Amino acid sequence: MLPSCQHRTRPLACLAALLAALCLPLSPSVVAQENAPKAGTDVAPLIMEAEEYALEGSYDLALPLYERAIAQLKAEPHQQSQLRYRYGIILNALGAQRPDLYPLAREQFEAVLLYIESSPGIPFEHSAARVRSAIAHTFHQESAVQEMPNRRALLLRRAYQMYTGAIEQLRAEGDWQNLAITSFNIGQVCEWQGNLEEAIQWLEQAVALDRKHGFPDLEEDQAYLTALRELVNPQQPVGKTAI
Repeated sequence: MLPSCQHRTRPLACLAALLAALCLPLSPSVVAQENAPKAGTDVAPLIMEAEEYALEGSYDLALPLYERAIAQLKAEPHQQSQLRYRYGIILNALGAQRPDLYPLAREQFEAVLLYIESSPGIPFEHSAARVRSAIAHTFHQESAVQEMPNRRALLLRRAYQMYTGAIEQLRAEGDWQNLAITSFNIGQVCEWQGNLEEAIQWLEQAVALDRKHGFPDLEEDQAYLTALRELVNPQQPVGKTAI
């Protein structure tokens, strides 16, 4: 499953693959229509320069360029929201190295969600449910690097609330791949909270969706589910008789 528009808490292969998979085109057509001059017509070169720096690992140089591009698209809220989503995904991916970026990633997704919900009827590349799942993922990943137990518990609770708030809409939209990923992630959140029984229920849903739709994570998800079941009901040793 692509790491760009999906939000699975697993290591990403590399930033290059992430950038290549993202959904926003990097051509001037993103910000210019019919060659008409607009406020953000030079935003594509900014994005390309930002991503060159990102690929080099020069994040302190890359991130201000994304911020400039977003600011220049203020008069184009749809395109600005496209870029915010892209930027949020990149920030979330970099969070394992820079945990301070998780709140900034969350801000991007929250702005996108506000745009979607305040502009009913305007088609957008990502549904509100998918964006909610992305917000949840920032809480989820941030909890993994949080050392303070109370803060970690709060982050996991917020992740659970946001993920479960997206589930029914994802199902109603028939967004089966994101539904499978979100089910997996809720299961992982439940495991980290110590709620193994509920974690198993969510992993069973993820595995069922993987199997039904032929998603590539079936084997990995099944192995995780089996491990959780083993934690709940350990198998008795074979060939030894209690005295």
